Amino acid sequence: MTAWTRIAGWGVLADGSEVTWTVADGRKGRRWREVVTRGTAVIHALLLESDRERRFSHLELARPDGLWTFHPELDGMLHGNHVGRGEMEVRHVVGWPFGSDHELIVEGSPVSLAALAWRRASSVADGVAVDVAGVVIRLGGDLDQAATVRIERLSRMRWRVGEGDPFEVDDEGLPLLHDGETRALELVPPAFGGKPVENAPPHPEVRPKLVDKSVSRPQGGRLS
Repeated sequence: MTAWTRIAGWGVLADGSEVTWTVADGRKGRRWREVVTRGTAVIHALLLESDRERRFSHLELARPDGLWTFHPELDGMLHGNHVGRGEMEVRHVVGWPFGSDHELIVEGSPVSLAALAWRRASSVADGVAVDVAGVVIRLGGDLDQAATVRIERLSRMRWRVGEGDPFEVDDEGLPLLHDGETRALELVPPAFGGKPVENAPPHPEVRPKLVDKSVSRPQGGRLS
């Protein structure tokens, strides 16, 4: 990475749910965070990490159905578990095939989709579709091993995964949501090539400049 991206943002999904997210690059890759709410209810809270090659490396997901955690091992297998109230025991995932080209997708998560598009941006041209294998965490709590997930790049910033609605990300992989806004995550220009805060005086409490990244179409929809 030649420049680090450190951005916070929010927006609205097709069903009216509100999304607050952050994206922060570091020495080991990129960390994506997200909370999706509907009114005062939290639908889910997500931490997802990508390595320096933009591949999925770690996930922690909290939802009403319980807590999920996943990571790929060096042997090409996915490991993780689900802890849910009322379940007789912890649901373990051990030894599921998960190669370097596999994807992990969280249904209903715009950050999960943005991470996927960001990874594929350099290898999938506009108007091209590719099929990949992966694991999908469904909205209802099911965990699917998907032998084929279609990823379509409809245009430079517009994508579709499976049968879901099209979604948009910018050139840095940041999600473009309906009524979306972004702000620099740093209070002052970061020391290692991050986004500058334009015309900001040298005071630690100055709020970063608002950047409007709204789009006309919200995200959402079920994946296949």
